[in-house]
Amino acid sequence: MILTMINTHKAYLALQNAGVADKQAEVMVEIFAEMQQENSLTKADLSQAMEGVVRMQHATNNRMDAMEERNNHFEKEVKNQFSAIDIRFDKVDQRFEKIDQRFEKIDQRFEKIDKRFDQMDEKFDKIDIRFGNIDQTLAALKNDSHWLKGILMVMVCTMITATARFMFIS
Repeated sequence: MILTMINTHKAYLALQNAGVADKQAEVMVEIFAEMQQENSLTKADLSQAMEGVVRMQHATNNRMDAMEERNNHFEKEVKNQFSAIDIRFDKVDQRFEKIDQRFEKIDQRFEKIDKRFDQMDEKFDKIDIRFGNIDQTLAALKNDSHWLKGILMVMVCTMITATARFMFIS
């Protein structure tokens, strides 16, 4: 209230110095003082506003605490689910390791089979060579049998001629 009086007195003096009539200056200062009092906040108004701000801040803090608690719960759930997924992946990895071991055994078996086939191929190559030799031998024998046949024919013819000569000449 003292500040308002000092301010109104200063305003009254300023208006008088500016050449405004005393009565007009007084009315103007009263109007401004009323306007200032209507627009000014009291300590009670400020206190009430501060209480509202404090209540809102407390409510906001409570909401933030609840959100943080829900967030922590969510993080725990996510971690638990990821742990379960990690366990499942570990089991899948173990199964794949077993499958890999089985494939390694199968690969070893195929290598043994491949070696056997290679050995069999070598044996077949040797057999083919032998059959080639037998074919050559048979061809030679066939050729020789043709010669023998020819010689036998000559011998038979000679024997028949000799026998006929012996029979007819004797």
